[in-house]
Amino acid sequence: MPLGRFLSRTARKLRSRSDVQQSVDFAGLQDIRPIGNMRGSLITNKAGRAVLRARYQGQDVKLYEAYSADHARFIAAVSSALPDMFPPVLELRGAWVMAEWVEGSPLTRDIEAQQAQTLRRIHALKLDDLPPAGFCYLRDFIVPRHLRAAALAGEQCSLDDCLAAAESATGAQVVMHPDVSPDNLLHTPDGKVMCIDNELLCMGRMPLLDLCNALRPHAADGRNTLARVWFDGTSPTPQAVEHLAQAWMMREAGAAFIGGDMQRCQSLLASRASGAAQHLPFEYSGSCRSHE
Repeated sequence: MPLGRFLSRTARKLRSRSDVQQSVDFAGLQDIRPIGNMRGSLITNKAGRAVLRARYQGQDVKLYEAYSADHARFIAAVSSALPDMFPPVLELRGAWVMAEWVEGSPLTRDIEAQQAQTLRRIHALKLDDLPPAGFCYLRDFIVPRHLRAAALAGEQCSLDDCLAAAESATGAQVVMHPDVSPDNLLHTPDGKVMCIDNELLCMGRMPLLDLCNALRPHAADGRNTLARVWFDGTSPTPQAVEHLAQAWMMREAGAAFIGGDMQRCQSLLASRASGAAQHLPFEYSGSCRSHE
């Protein structure tokens, strides 16, 4: 498709989303519209659940589906624990989370440091103060997508097999946020840095997965910077890297499968037994450097 036509088509889609007012009154919600997806009128986010914007009691709100009602309560509890970082949760309706709509501008400086600081504060939350998460990024998101691709390729593997390969039983549980990308951090007018896409908040034993997801959108220089900030002269153990590489390979294979890139998916599936570490967004060799 020629670039001019693509841009024109994209502009029409954006206008259709921002200009069309909907008069529906859906349990007190007005002007409901999908956000975060450019493919027609689909309302699903990358986790396969809906993300909406609406008006509620005179203010703009964001509505999104958690994995379960328990997961919604967990998101609300984490948001309450870090009120200067997460938008206030106004109401829960089963697995639906209604949060304040945050206006702000993209980060323009110290982006990698802000990502690292955000993740460290999340990982440091006390689990005793939080309800059960009701969602695991590895078990409920990464592995099922990987298993769908593996089944198509004729591979015989199970959920337990994948978890055993990827997750160390000795790892401590922490609060995880696998989506602290630069696009999801906004600088608000009152000087805060807010994390706005929190559908994947969970508990897990692999905080380095959060780092890899944060690294992924950056170019090589940005990955170098964030890896240096994160590890600060130290490096993960070989065992931790082995488990991380297996989890990351499954994440990338599942993403390639969902995106329709079967050639990349096949290559990643073939890396499961050996060579998974080459697909990490940083290179491990006793020190941490960005993977070119």
